Amino acid sequence: MQSAALLRPTLLALSLSLACVAQAQTTPDGAPRTRSATELDAITVTGERAHTDTGALGDRAVRDTPFAISVVGREAIEQRQVISLGEAFLTDPSVVTQVSAYASGWSSPIRNRGIDLSYDSYRVNGLQVSSWGTEWPLEVMEQVELLKGPGGFMYGFGQPGGIINYVTKKPTDTPMLSAQVGWREQGVVSGQVDVGGRFGNEDMFGYRFNAYQEKGETFNGGEVDRKVGSLSLDARLTDSVTWTFDGVFQERDLSEESPQWYFRGLTQLPRPIGGDVDNSIPGTYYDTRSSLLSTALNWQINEDWKASVSYGYTSSWNDVNKIFAYIDDVNGDYDINSYELGGKSEWKQAQAMLQGRFQTGPLSHQVVAGVSHQTATGWDRPYEWNLIGRGNLYQRPTIRHDAVGSRVMTRSSETIQQAVFVSDTVDVGRGWSVLAGARYNDFENKGSYHTYPVTPTYAVMYKPVEAVTLYTSYVESLEAGNRVGSDYLNAGDVLDPTISKQFEVGAKMEFPRWNANVAAFRLERGANIDRITPAGLLLVQDGITLYEGIEASGAVHLTDAFTLGGGVTWLDPTYDKLSPNNASQQGNRTTGAARWNGVLHANYQLPWVEGLEAYAVARYYGDMYYDADNTLKLPDYTLFNAGVGYRMQWNEHAVTWRASVENLTNKKYWSNAGIGLPRTFAVSVRFDL
Repeated sequence: MQSAALLRPTLLALSLSLACVAQAQTTPDGAPRTRSATELDAITVTGERAHTDTGALGDRAVRDTPFAISVVGREAIEQRQVISLGEAFLTDPSVVTQVSAYASGWSSPIRNRGIDLSYDSYRVNGLQVSSWGTEWPLEVMEQVELLKGPGGFMYGFGQPGGIINYVTKKPTDTPMLSAQVGWREQGVVSGQVDVGGRFGNEDMFGYRFNAYQEKGETFNGGEVDRKVGSLSLDARLTDSVTWTFDGVFQERDLSEESPQWYFRGLTQLPRPIGGDVDNSIPGTYYDTRSSLLSTALNWQINEDWKASVSYGYTSSWNDVNKIFAYIDDVNGDYDINSYELGGKSEWKQAQAMLQGRFQTGPLSHQVVAGVSHQTATGWDRPYEWNLIGRGNLYQRPTIRHDAVGSRVMTRSSETIQQAVFVSDTVDVGRGWSVLAGARYNDFENKGSYHTYPVTPTYAVMYKPVEAVTLYTSYVESLEAGNRVGSDYLNAGDVLDPTISKQFEVGAKMEFPRWNANVAAFRLERGANIDRITPAGLLLVQDGITLYEGIEASGAVHLTDAFTLGGGVTWLDPTYDKLSPNNASQQGNRTTGAARWNGVLHANYQLPWVEGLEAYAVARYYGDMYYDADNTLKLPDYTLFNAGVGYRMQWNEHAVTWRASVENLTNKKYWSNAGIGLPRTFAVSVRFDL
């Protein structure tokens, strides 16, 4: 606890200093640094080449958006051997993971600024996909983006924690072929092939194909078998018209995973156990299938205008026999509940969009306008929820549970969302610009509700120099009402949709040798509150949850070989405007939200051997309350990760070796995802052929 207390102010001081640097560093002679054939890809400090498709705002540089956006590129994913979304955003202090690497996320893999993302807060190439019980494969992604806060104007309905957008690997202009094998503790073996290039007359056609599989025993005693395939194609039909196609498929079978842990009626936590302790129940499993097919035509009309039309189909399927463990005393005793369920979801989305620039007198306009139509259909089978026994946290369970439920599925939901959106960013001169936009949504949840919201956004931006953007923005988002879970008396009810509102003030600075981002925000969201009645527990909407905070992060090349980065997030999350029925929770901290989170990370190109590098990450997680009454607190903790990489030449081909370790000190802790991750080693070797 003492080390955590010392780390927090250090992180704050470092982040603020990085955010407030007044001038860029330069190389001694101003010349670009020569890169050797064996030099590893370092984590990119400047975000100049970082672009994102921000929905209704179109395609623009991250630096030129009036919202906080976090982007993790291919280099960082490969350097840290990342296999889950939470690990990808490890160096973003506002993001915490909701699920361990080899467990099924019940709703969302991550939480941002203290707010869960929902299972439908995820996109692949801008198309809505489901994260229910699974994650989309990072192995076939070029980058993953997090738009922080409400994304209603940019993407339509969604929870205000943010929107994740995965960007798939695209065809390469030059031929490439790589193969990789890896091993991860306890005994998961993986292999991948990645091939790309162009062919045809004047290289008209492009392709990128990836195949990946991992299989073996996980660190917590489960078994994983995951297969991934992706294909990206394009055709340059003319100098100005390009056709694209993307397909992604993932099959993931996870058996005998660790239970999903909950606390019930506790004011004190039991002693935590290591994440590698096997508390699984034989016979259980969580199997998923996820797929995406999309196609688009892109027309570069002239230098200032471009248009696109796209269509996509995504689906998600799951078959579940899962264990929920409810710990109800400090000795670690718990109820063992089995939950059998299964279902399928399908999304079909069509969109047409026009982007362009024009002048009206002295004013320069950047406009985006479009229409979209989306349908979402769900099928469910009858669920089975049963108490099957008791267990103890510190003893291996001795019971078994095999699935007995029906697999007959019936249609359970259907939603239709139609939208018209337009935005105009007006450059008024002297570095100032203003943004105004609105999205009209016709949203129908058949058999439940039909609503017609208009979600606006407004922003003012100022660029004193090209590398700096100062901004203030306001955005609204409509959040579809959740279906109440099985733990409540009103299980199955669909809550009303709610509107979230966010104000944000921030600064983005991107220079060749350093970058920094600072944002202060205030977000209001409708609150879902547990109400205790004589008959049992109800989930009701009452008042708001208020999230006010400041986040700061940055990185700097102290030398050509050494990069240092860090960040800190301070958050004040409270329940407000509650009715007399829930007045006891007024002003309490919202569940699952820490006041402080921080991170330090470093990358060093070691001088002793050409092609050798090392990295280290220290991540601080603040304490958080488990319940709205603030009677049970999960304590803070700090984790350390580290790794090395070595690139060599073999028969004129690059070979890259990597080794990494998570939770270096093997810390035992309770996290928002339940039992924390154990110390985990991973190694891999990649051949660029």
